[in-house]
Amino acid sequence: MQILETPPQQAEHFEWLNAIEFYTNYLEIVEERMDLFSDRKSKSQQLQVDYFREQLCQLREELSTLSQWVGEHIEEIQYVPVEENRLEMDMQFIHHSGLRDGFDRFENLVNAFRNQFNDFYVKNL
Repeated sequence: MQILETPPQQAEHFEWLNAIEFYTNYLEIVEERMDLFSDRKSKSQQLQVDYFREQLCQLREELSTLSQWVGEHIEEIQYVPVEENRLEMDMQFIHHSGLRDGFDRFENLVNAFRNQFNDFYVKNL
């Protein structure tokens, strides 16, 4: 017997996959915007761009980890048989909840980064 997640949980899987694609594209756009400042001679601007590049790398690593976890979770749901084993059911639920928390935390990090970078970008264009 296979564990069937509820429709809201299945919908979250699609939401997470779409979020991964969205954030991957967003981080690429931010990097392109940072490249606009690569020719600037201002030491202050260069330090700020370096700071944002470091944050961008951390966000990419976090997104990569989330992407890997989502893939493993979906594979676990699809291919790992669960035979009325309450422990296995609980583990899959815990993994799902953990991913939800991970995405919430990641979105908070991206929003904080976005606010800081947008302020810098607008002020220095």
